[in-house]
Amino acid sequence: MGNPQQNRVVLSGRGRGRGGGQMGRGRPMSTRQSQRGAESERCTVSIEGLSSSTTDIQLKNLLRSIGPIEMFKMMPQHRKAIATFSNPQHAASFQMSFHRHMIDLSHIDVSLIDG
Repeated sequence: MGNPQQNRVVLSGRGRGRGGGQMGRGRPMSTRQSQRGAESERCTVSIEGLSSSTTDIQLKNLLRSIGPIEMFKMMPQHRKAIATFSNPQHAASFQMSFHRHMIDLSHIDVSLIDG
């Protein structure tokens, strides 16, 4: 009786769901939807709202988790980075997966831009 261990709840993982191991929580986008008009040619993403403690290595790892990148430029004074993927579908996939994703306690905004 009175055992304090009985009332303890132990939860593994973080947040809801533990499947996949993929960092992004965006919904997969159909290829037909991603190939509309000019967006199908956009290979460049703009990443804004970065934390001052976010490193270029962290961002490059996120980008490369989607596909190969041709160019990467980080502008810490503007809390922003720009990256160009080899494939426009990779850029669209990165935007869907990581827009409003939290990195270093900051929600990043990812948008597709003209290179």
